[in-house]
Amino acid sequence: MKILATDGEQTGVLSLDIQVLDSNDNVPKFEHEQYHIKLREDAAIGSDILHIHAYDNDEGLNALINYTIITDTPAVSFPFEVNVTTGIIKIRQALDYEHETNYRFNVRARDNGPDAINVYTQIQIDILDVNDCPPDIDFILPDADPSKIDPRKHIFYIEEEQPVNTRLFHLSVSDKDSINDKIILKLLTYNNLFQLNEQFNDLYSLSIIGRLDREQQEQYRLTFEARDQGTGPSLITQKDITILLIDINDSPPTLDPYPTPISINENNLPSSQLVQFHAQDLDAPNTSNSFLTYSLIASTNSRLFHIDSFTGVLSVANNVSFDYETQSKYDLVLNISDHGTHPKRLETLHSFIVYINDTNDNRPKFEQESYSFRVQENIPIGTLIGQLKATDRDTNTTIHYELTCIDDQDVFEIDLLTGKLRTKALLDFETHSIHRLYVTAKDNDYRHSDRVTVTVELIDINDNTPLVDSPPAIYIPSELIPTNLTKMIMITTITAHDRDDGMNGNLTYVIIDGNQNEYFHINEFNGTIYAQSNNLPQGHHRLIIKVCDQGESFTKCSTTNVNIKIGEYSEKVFYTTSLTSEQLAKDDLQRKEYFHNHETVFTREMILVVIISTILTLIFSITMGILIAFFCKQKRCRHIHRASLKKPCEMLQSTDADKLLTTSK
Repeated sequence: MKILATDGEQTGVLSLDIQVLDSNDNVPKFEHEQYHIKLREDAAIGSDILHIHAYDNDEGLNALINYTIITDTPAVSFPFEVNVTTGIIKIRQALDYEHETNYRFNVRARDNGPDAINVYTQIQIDILDVNDCPPDIDFILPDADPSKIDPRKHIFYIEEEQPVNTRLFHLSVSDKDSINDKIILKLLTYNNLFQLNEQFNDLYSLSIIGRLDREQQEQYRLTFEARDQGTGPSLITQKDITILLIDINDSPPTLDPYPTPISINENNLPSSQLVQFHAQDLDAPNTSNSFLTYSLIASTNSRLFHIDSFTGVLSVANNVSFDYETQSKYDLVLNISDHGTHPKRLETLHSFIVYINDTNDNRPKFEQESYSFRVQENIPIGTLIGQLKATDRDTNTTIHYELTCIDDQDVFEIDLLTGKLRTKALLDFETHSIHRLYVTAKDNDYRHSDRVTVTVELIDINDNTPLVDSPPAIYIPSELIPTNLTKMIMITTITAHDRDDGMNGNLTYVIIDGNQNEYFHINEFNGTIYAQSNNLPQGHHRLIIKVCDQGESFTKCSTTNVNIKIGEYSEKVFYTTSLTSEQLAKDDLQRKEYFHNHETVFTREMILVVIISTILTLIFSITMGILIAFFCKQKRCRHIHRASLKKPCEMLQSTDADKLLTTSK
């Protein structure tokens, strides 16, 4: 202000400044008693969300207002802060609708004057939900054996081979966001084996729709996906659980391939090892389901073998040695068994054959102990005499035949392979009527052999002419011939022989010339010439004797001359033999013995014929009697009910014929 002083003339002006000092007599006042805002939970940290303002009519420090947030929430977790001087509220921490949906707190305003008074305004911030939380998936497993659930590793144990449509467990889905009304749950893996079934809006069940075989796959990692339906991009959650299959005894043992054929040489050592069987079981290892034992199904053959129940080694039983020739193969059945019990014990049967290998342990054997053949002499060279046959119980054996002649007669040969015996020279019965040979049969390696004796007997043919010794000329003095007494005297004997045998060598003698008056007689079988003493004229007699064999198909003959001089004595120029009285007596005795022998033979033959005829007649009579009686008895039985028939045969009760029939039964 100005103060004026005047003296009438002069005016003086005095500026006077009067400063009024403020006293803190005003209280700060907010523009609003309360503030209410809505804030998205995804608002950025540091962003200004609200500007509050309080004013104070005082001046200076009395009007300088400071702002402070007043809340019961610890400052560490409170998401807001206020600028002390400006009153601008900012976000200091991330907001989470799912954690806190609204905040209520006070802001204090206080000036800096003395005796400042606090004033407050109420702040309400509603958090707006945004789709920022992915869905949650929870597994609701059954209250089963705790050992079948491992929640930490999300493993669920179930038995394999569960029936189709078996329900395993439930799943629930949820979302902390309030704006999501529907959550879709899907199974992303093994849709061919498992299926999700929606029970309620947020509840699902998992069922089996395929075969679960532990031997094919032991565990299944199932991945589930939950997708919300919020505004903006959908949020997805994936969660895994592992289905681990518990083994059951559902896989029978399977036999691995083994060397075939199974064989062993005959004459083996006892307990010889043949083969080792090995089988597998796809059930869980190191469990009773896969623990295998081996055995042989009991049979006649199985007692000859032994198999180790644990190692599967098949060997020959103790004290057993095989013989190929007795039995060449053995059929056996292998039983492979596991020791599982749930659901049952499983077995596998496998048939196989053990073959016995043949070794050269048998010698060839001829089919006969000895061989005997009969052939005609003089057959062509190369003619088949016969065939020898040897067999060898060993297989694949070629038998070779070798010939050894006992008599050093190299007249036969034998085929090395067929055993056919043939001639290699002409055979002469008269030279060698019987040939004895050795034939040896040898096997492949000539280690074993068999020898047999072969006899070839020649059949004689009439191929030789009788040979007649030249008879001497005979001189008979007349004084040795009684004329008054009839007496048979033997003059001489023709000596002949034939190299043939049998009838071919039997000779007959006949006078064919020089005996027109039949003064002389000759024994046709022994060639003895004889005559009656009172019927011999003196003089010279020349007889021609024919000697013939008795061949069946044809005969061969020879002739010889016999000169006989009777009565007249002459110098022995031509005649070489003279008969004496002693010779005549001796010849007479021989003649009597000859006729006596022939009569005796005839008598014996007649008696034998009579006896045989009598026996045959008796047998025939008895047989006919039996047959007649038998037929009569049969006829009587057929007509026993016919009263009109009264033939004698029917009236028989117990005839001799019946008795004979009864006796002969």
